[in-house]
Amino acid sequence: MSIHYGPEDAIDTHAHIFPAAYLDFLAAHGRPEGEIAIARGLGADSTDEELRSRIEWMDRAGVATQIIAVTPQVPSLPDASDSATAARLVNDEYARIVRDYEGRFLAYGALPLPHIDETLAEIPYIFDELGFVGVSISTVTMDTFFLNDPSLDPVWEALNERSAIVNIHPTGSGACSEMINGASLEWVNGAPVEDATATLQLLKADVPRRYPNITFHIAHLGGDLPFIARRIEDNYEDWHAFAASPIQQMRKMYFDAANFHEPSLRLAAETFGIRQILGGSDFPYFQEDKYVRAFSYIREANLTQEEIDAALFANAQRLYGI
Repeated sequence: MSIHYGPEDAIDTHAHIFPAAYLDFLAAHGRPEGEIAIARGLGADSTDEELRSRIEWMDRAGVATQIIAVTPQVPSLPDASDSATAARLVNDEYARIVRDYEGRFLAYGALPLPHIDETLAEIPYIFDELGFVGVSISTVTMDTFFLNDPSLDPVWEALNERSAIVNIHPTGSGACSEMINGASLEWVNGAPVEDATATLQLLKADVPRRYPNITFHIAHLGGDLPFIARRIEDNYEDWHAFAASPIQQMRKMYFDAANFHEPSLRLAAETFGIRQILGGSDFPYFQEDKYVRAFSYIREANLTQEEIDAALFANAQRLYGI
C-alpha cells in the first residue's frame, strides 16, 4: 500500500469491526450472549453502510487508515474445531474488508486460542495467504488461560519466525478480580489493569527476550505501566523479579494512545520513548466527536511537531512497513 501520510492523515492502530454473522456463530457455539452483547448495535458491523459511516468519521478525524482487530470478541470456543471455523470466518471477512476498501483498512488476524494446534494452523494462513500486518490476542482467554501459559511457546515460536506484530488487548474480565468485577469496574479500570498485568506476565515468562523477533503492541498506553515503571525496574534490580530489565524490554514495545488524557500521553512518551507511541481510538467504543478527540488530543498535545507526527503516523508507518 502506497499512501503519503501527513499530519492530517493519522493511522488508527486500535479499532474494531464485529461482523454480525461472526458474533452469531460465537453465540451458537458456546459463547455466552452476555459476553457478546457489548459488541452488538454499535455501528461496528462489516456492512457497506456501516463501513461507509465509519470512513466518514475517519475523514472528519483526519485518519487515513485503521488497523482493525476483532478482540476482545476472539474466536475462542469450548470446541477446538468450532474455534478454528470461527477464526477462519472472521479472518476471511477482514480480508474482504481490506480488499474492498483498499488503503483504508489493514488487519490484525484472529487466533483460535487456547487451542494450540488450531492456532498453529491458522498462523500461516493469516500471514502467508491473507497478508495481515499481525495478530491480536486477548489478555485472558476463556477465563483461565493467560499469556504466560507455557503451552503458548510453540505459538510464540511460530510468530517469532515471521517477525510478527502481536497486539495485546483486554477482555473486560477485570483481570479476573472480584475486587474489580464486584463493583462493575471491568471497563472503567479493569481494562488497563489487564493491559499492564498481561505485559508483566509476558516479561515474567521472559517471552520478549526468548522470542526477540516479535514486536508487541499494547493497548491503552499500557495501563499503569508508565506510572509504575520505576517500581517495576526496582523489583528487577533489587529482588530479581524478572529475568531481564523490564524497562529495556518495554522500550522495544509499542503502546497505542487510546487513553485520551494528555498528561498520560506525555508520561508514556517520556517513559517508553516517543518512537513507541501509536495513535489509536478504540472505535466503536468511542465514536463521532470522541473519535475525533482520539487524534485531536495528540495534535494539540504539548509536544514538538516532530513528536506529534511520530505518534500520529510515522511510528505506525515504520512498524507496519507502509
